[in-house]
Amino acid sequence: MPHRVEERLRPITPQLAWRVAVLGGVAFVLFGIVFFRLWYLQVLTGDTARVAASQNGRRTEKIEAPRGDIVDRNAGPLVRTKKAAVVQLVPSSLPEQVLKQASQYQKDLSASETERLGYERRYDAFVRQLRDDGRKTTKAEDKERKQLKKAAAVARKVALPTIPADEPELAELYRRVGEAIDVTPKTIHERVIRSVADTPFSNVTIKTDVPLAKFNYMRERPEYFKGVEVTYRYLREYPEGKLAAQLFGTVSEISTEQMKERKYKDVSQGTRIGQSGLEYSYDKYLRGTDGTTRLVVDAFGSRDDERKVSVTEPKQGQRLRLTIDSELQKTGERALTEAIQNSEYDARAGAFVAMDPRNGEVLAMGSAPSFNASVFAKPFSQKTYEYLTSNSTDAPLLNRATESGYPSASTFKPVTALAALEEGLITPSRKIDDPGHWEYGGRDYQNAKKAVFGSLNVSEALKVSSDIFFFKLGAQANDRGRVIQNWAEKLGYGKKTGIDLPNEKPGLIPDRKWREEGLKAYEKCTDKAGVQKQTTAALFACGGIERGWSGGDNVNLAVGQGDLQATPLQVAVAYAALENGGTIVRPHLGKAIEDGNGVTLQEFRPKAKRKVKMSSRDREAVLSGLRSAAQSDGGTSADVWEGWPMDEYPIYGKTGTAERQPNPDQAWYACFVKDKGRPIVVVVTVEKGGFGAATAAPAARMILSEWFDVGDRDFHAGSSTTR
Repeated sequence: MPHRVEERLRPITPQLAWRVAVLGGVAFVLFGIVFFRLWYLQVLTGDTARVAASQNGRRTEKIEAPRGDIVDRNAGPLVRTKKAAVVQLVPSSLPEQVLKQASQYQKDLSASETERLGYERRYDAFVRQLRDDGRKTTKAEDKERKQLKKAAAVARKVALPTIPADEPELAELYRRVGEAIDVTPKTIHERVIRSVADTPFSNVTIKTDVPLAKFNYMRERPEYFKGVEVTYRYLREYPEGKLAAQLFGTVSEISTEQMKERKYKDVSQGTRIGQSGLEYSYDKYLRGTDGTTRLVVDAFGSRDDERKVSVTEPKQGQRLRLTIDSELQKTGERALTEAIQNSEYDARAGAFVAMDPRNGEVLAMGSAPSFNASVFAKPFSQKTYEYLTSNSTDAPLLNRATESGYPSASTFKPVTALAALEEGLITPSRKIDDPGHWEYGGRDYQNAKKAVFGSLNVSEALKVSSDIFFFKLGAQANDRGRVIQNWAEKLGYGKKTGIDLPNEKPGLIPDRKWREEGLKAYEKCTDKAGVQKQTTAALFACGGIERGWSGGDNVNLAVGQGDLQATPLQVAVAYAALENGGTIVRPHLGKAIEDGNGVTLQEFRPKAKRKVKMSSRDREAVLSGLRSAAQSDGGTSADVWEGWPMDEYPIYGKTGTAERQPNPDQAWYACFVKDKGRPIVVVVTVEKGGFGAATAAPAARMILSEWFDVGDRDFHAGSSTTR
């Protein structure tokens, strides 16, 4: 029988002891975490958890705040807010394929915009080349020009996708909604695509101002309209219809990109904000403060409208009082319309500005053609959008007073005159001969209608608008560098005026540096594209500037022609400086922020941008010319002001007729009245309007007749042979 071996325990090795200690430590830590978490939930936050649990059956919904009203300087209503029934689709309920369609549509829009800008750039370069050559277009060139315009128009049209064929449930939903509110399924889908492409997470508004019976029908049958929200929203309404339509702007829900901006850091998703115009500039005042409603919901999240826990009422936005005078605005728009109708050419577009030269308050501002601003308060079709933005319809949405740059023609001559006087090129009494024509740089320059004015000083040259006088000043100034350009900049050309409207254009003051840089870009482009310079292929591929600076460019600038680009508002600022003695005002439309009772909370008094020093002698020489042009026999606009009470309201004015090859001339008139109580600057321009005295000046007279209550508010057409 074998001996029993006595069992022995193995000694614990140091490695095993270490592992046991580590595992024990980890277990202890985990147990501690669980213990302290339970203690935290039950002891420290037990009350909070119980409150949160009690809230599971409740939901908080936002109550949109109505936006503040917009009124004119006399508190007349211009923009109001009304409550309306709307039908919307919730984007999250839409099929994935529809969201992809919207995303692709947005990409196509961006691509078409790039293509359109390319065609328009080529068209502008084409026109510049014709102007540089100083000749009329051939039939072949006319054909090319029309093809470019047509291509630009085609490029901006992007086809909307159709309802997906493999989404029968979506088609059925569209059918039900369409039958209920009288909108076709095709239109519903188009509105869905455009809205989701613009703001992917915002509800899609299908129809506004839904009749009460249809509103109740849809609200009582949610099972038939899944993903459809029937509710009330605040909409903008415009008591004056088209009046000042381009100024107000639009309102829509904040986009994802905008929510990243610092100015909207406290704005929640789904909030409607101002997207353009005054609605954008004064959004923080007009927006108001949203309210909330706390509702009881069941286990499925369905609301019980009869059981509201609490309601915090929304606070309407503040009221914006404008500097606009409604009666002057109405007269200005009527005057511009009559000026367009009285043009001997196919005029359809123009703009006007009326401003207080002391402080920059814009008394009236308009652009033609116009549109009814209420179109943006409701969903609109692609056709409506194309009408508002297309060049073929003269883009009614465009505010030509601030967003369009033009050569301002002879209205620029006072700038040239002041520059030449201040820099010592001439004196007020120095005479320059005007024989009617003048050769310079291999080209023959002449006055309009081949007029001959003989020996003139600067005041007389302004009175009769002698082109030869100012051509010669332009050549003389070119030898001294940027004489004219520097003074144009001082008076506000070539830079934004700072008006409280978005999308203002800075314009352009052409000079040697600008042309040389443009030429380098042109040459670099042609080398890269492998096309020969100075050819149609180079023009279409690169556009741009195909030659350097010459004295002729400065000669053209001296009379407001060539590559000069100025907005009507910039011209108004420059003439205001002539009236007030050199103060460059900051134009503004906002006058004050008020509460609902009209009590002023904040006034807007923008400081002047700068003070330009000018000799009283030189300024008086320019004013004398402007006064004679409007008041003396032989003045370019004297016949327009026949019968005007000059002793009481003296007019200082200058006509302008800009050559816009290959289009008819553009009419201009800029003037001011030095009245102690109610001074005013008025600028009018009419595209394809012909001579300034024939169309633009009579419109200015109508505006001033309203402002000073002269009584004579008819259209007094001036001479069709005076620039």
